[in-house]
Amino acid sequence: AFETSSRRLGRGHRARGEGTNGEGRRRCVLIRKVGAASGSEGGRMSEPQVKRIRLDEVVAPAAEEIEIKSRDFTAKQEEEAGILQFKVVVNDGSPANLRFLCELKEIFGTQLPKMPKEYIVRLVFDKKHKSVCAIKRIGGVPRAIGGICYRPYLPERLGEIAFCAIKTEEQVRGYGTRLMNQTKHFAKTLDRLDHFVTYADNFAIGYFKKQGFHMQITMEHKRWAPGIKDYEGGTLMECYINPNINYLEIPIMVKRQRKVLDDKVAALTKRHIVHAGVPVFKHNPGTILELHQIPGVLEAGFSKEAHAAGNIGLTERESSKEMLAQTLSVVLANLWKNENSWPFKEPVSAADVPDYHTVVKDPMDLSTVQARLDKGFYKTKEMFVADVELMTANCKTYNPKDSVYYECAVNLQRSCEAETKRIGLF
Repeated sequence: AFETSSRRLGRGHRARGEGTNGEGRRRCVLIRKVGAASGSEGGRMSEPQVKRIRLDEVVAPAAEEIEIKSRDFTAKQEEEAGILQFKVVVNDGSPANLRFLCELKEIFGTQLPKMPKEYIVRLVFDKKHKSVCAIKRIGGVPRAIGGICYRPYLPERLGEIAFCAIKTEEQVRGYGTRLMNQTKHFAKTLDRLDHFVTYADNFAIGYFKKQGFHMQITMEHKRWAPGIKDYEGGTLMECYINPNINYLEIPIMVKRQRKVLDDKVAALTKRHIVHAGVPVFKHNPGTILELHQIPGVLEAGFSKEAHAAGNIGLTERESSKEMLAQTLSVVLANLWKNENSWPFKEPVSAADVPDYHTVVKDPMDLSTVQARLDKGFYKTKEMFVADVELMTANCKTYNPKDSVYYECAVNLQRSCEAETKRIGLF
């Protein structure tokens, strides 16, 4: 997903490639991730929905599983309901296919205003190219809302993506991810392809990575070089189409894999045992308990001797509560002034970024860190550093690596590490 507010919004992303006769450059307008299919599904539960059975101070939960929706969840639902369909369209002269190709030509032309219209027309209607068209019933009439145009090189079992676009008003429902998955499915089953390649500019690299493309070309040069020409300013990206993967049912496959992993973890741990909470914090706020007084801590292997031995290494800066708070205030003040801190000063608004809290389950920002510090929340330096690391990790999770926000997160994390060492915390 891409950024708004403290995250960038609304930029059309493109991938581009050399034309077959040297004229112009192929480009793909890629789908903006503003509140994509995963944006409206699978939010955090308002309160734990857990049935508990108390057995000798131990609580055995039967928690309801929170399903994580895929980016193309909404599009898949519409497809199953018959609202949306995907069709391979070629220039075979039939009126229906020609109409869809004309609509795709208009979509590509609108999303790529700088691309010569003649070049778009020539590739879309070229009989060597195929288009996977996303078709939606609008007013009872099937209309193209987007598509991917690619050229298959059958002897090499290779396909080159020329254009990829979704109409602007349809770019928030996960259609782009579903379109790419359908294209892989058709290329694998109809054309028997096992690789896709495309040329991507800097704005398109992040999108293609999310769709399984990478910049390390594993194919032999002689396999793709004769048909795919290089050019300055573009990055060649490759995607392997695995014959054993059903690209239309990836969420189901991931769910099965996750269950196998969860079962293995459950067999090796005691995570199914949930101890009763500590009511003293509710009735007497501010109460401080020793670690061993918290239910489950001793069972987890905690010992007072090991804890005491660990405290020997406390620095002068954390030798008292007052000294620790004063030191952390200095570190935080310098983070606020850091040139890379601007995306992190305030919480990300759900109104500006609808899918942010679906992707980021535990948000954090500098204003929240400041409020916690003012209330005396941080009892150790590790608690403070953990919140800063959570803040930057959230940013790197939500934003692509080639974005300015990802770069800010990396630089701010480095600045925090350098500052805590400089001031004597570590």
